[in-house]
Amino acid sequence: MPPSALAKIPPIPISLPRPIPIPRHVATKLRALFGSLNVDNTLAIVNTLPAVLKTTTKYLLYLLVLLNVRSFPFAWHVRVFLPVIVLRAKYYLFRLTLLLKRVPRAARRAHAIAWAEALCPVGLDPFKVAVSHWSWVGIDDGDYNGHLSNSSYAKTLDAARCKIVLKMFPAFTRNKGWIALGSTHYHFIREIPMFATYEVRLSIGAWDHKWMYIVSRFVTAPKRSNKDRNAARQEKTPPGEEAISSSPSTPSQSQSQPQSQAQSDSQAEQTVHALRALAEPEPDGATLHCIAISRMCFKHGRITVPPAVAMACEGFSKPPPASPGHKPESEPVVAAYSATNPPPSWVHAQNLRVPPVGSMKAFEEFLRGGWRQGLADGEGVGQRWWEEALGGVVEERRRANLEVLELVRVGMEGCRALR
Repeated sequence: MPPSALAKIPPIPISLPRPIPIPRHVATKLRALFGSLNVDNTLAIVNTLPAVLKTTTKYLLYLLVLLNVRSFPFAWHVRVFLPVIVLRAKYYLFRLTLLLKRVPRAARRAHAIAWAEALCPVGLDPFKVAVSHWSWVGIDDGDYNGHLSNSSYAKTLDAARCKIVLKMFPAFTRNKGWIALGSTHYHFIREIPMFATYEVRLSIGAWDHKWMYIVSRFVTAPKRSNKDRNAARQEKTPPGEEAISSSPSTPSQSQSQPQSQAQSDSQAEQTVHALRALAEPEPDGATLHCIAISRMCFKHGRITVPPAVAMACEGFSKPPPASPGHKPESEPVVAAYSATNPPPSWVHAQNLRVPPVGSMKAFEEFLRGGWRQGLADGEGVGQRWWEEALGGVVEERRRANLEVLELVRVGMEGCRALR
């Protein structure tokens, strides 16, 4: 089309909306508010807000800071080491009390040693000791679905593990011992909703010559309206069946698979059965949300200490044996081991570290390799009393649990070969 033809086309009328007139004083305020936003005039903008809005904003900021206080710098360190701080404070308060009572120096030292030894779980079955750690799902712990984030399970478990170490191994940690974390395996079963309070129940699962397995169970209190329904479900469903969604393959499916795949399925089936054995219903009807298996190693410096040695030195023991020909109808029940009725192995542990026979230096030498020669106390060579202390029903339970926990470990380590 020639340019002369384009010039003859009449223009299309376009009607634009009329601008809304803004009063001059309003335009001045808007220009003052949004003309140049920077750090310097932020306070001036806030001061122009109404008094109610300004007060509401201030308290909302305070609330936001308060809800996220657990994510502040060094907040994790405070949560993890808080049990250590509390225990130290109790110890120094006890020493201060002795000092104010003008107790002689030698007696104060003896009382301090007795106070520390009283923390040991003397005579307890290691499989019947549990430690609880309570927490709640804050804003900084939740994910975009409004549930406890998967990463927050590990953050909570750090503080819970420190608590169980202090309760079960006070003498070992007092002698410069520490426990290293080798691995942690999580099995997520149900979500924990935002702002819910939950409990972490930790217990000893098993141990071998090097590693100890700590089983942690994340649970919440059941709702009152769901108690009967949960009880009926547990009666109809085998333990842990509702917690595992996967099921073993049928015979027809397994026959059509290659041999390597069949072996993998067999290992997977064993792992599923192992997880089902761990996912037993809670005795109080609490809802199980997650199971975590931590593999931990006892260290004194860079030297590894067998878990059985460390546990026997803390006072853990098998139950007392019944008298020959014991009849519950005619004879009284044998008294359980305790601090007032200690097991025979407790004498060896005391002779290692408690004056005048033992000392913390002798206890340190025992942990750093003296147990290999069977050094029972300062008087000479004795038998391996720590093995006898954890024998009997404790040893049977240890072997049974270790078979289950080893399947989980082997299954996870087998993933290294997958590509």
